[in-house]
Amino acid sequence: MSIYSDLKKNSKVEESTINKYKEYLPKELIEAWRIYGYGTFMDGYLKVINPDDFSSLVSDTYLRSKGTIPIFTTSLGDIIIFEKDENQESYIVMINYRKGKTKVLASKFSLFIRFLEEEAFKQRALGWLPYPEAIKQYNEPEYEECFGYTPLLGLGGEEKVENLKKVKLKEHILIITEFMGPVQ
Repeated sequence: MSIYSDLKKNSKVEESTINKYKEYLPKELIEAWRIYGYGTFMDGYLKVINPDDFSSLVSDTYLRSKGTIPIFTTSLGDIIIFEKDENQESYIVMINYRKGKTKVLASKFSLFIRFLEEEAFKQRALGWLPYPEAIKQYNEPEYEECFGYTPLLGLGGEEKVENLKKVKLKEHILIITEFMGPVQ
């Protein structure tokens, strides 16, 4: 079964976007864009995004943003980027704004997609918890939203479902980095 089997389509990926990124992004992602478009999957946790909509936000909020392309966001306010190093090795990296850190999720896009089917990976690498409990209590956030901790974790907020609120994703990232500084 495809990891995208529960994808809720938000919009189609324009051919101009596909042409712009097909030389830079993994062919598996380009194919998913063609078949599924932009939308949410994994019970709304991951969002397939237009890189152009998030590139300037990543530049403003992530100090090592040069050469990165945003490809997904999470419903807990993270951005997942595709990155190539100086040796042309590629990585899938998560910018975890709520905790102010980054994590390499996989060395290849195909591995990342395979890992998404593992509960342990979702919990350990993606910081998936407490998302399943949050959607039971509050329902899935809309495409432009995420769950945000109030107060922010970096300002002493506790990591529990009762402290999650639906917020606008981009604005929430800007608020976090305004208080805590850009992620390094």
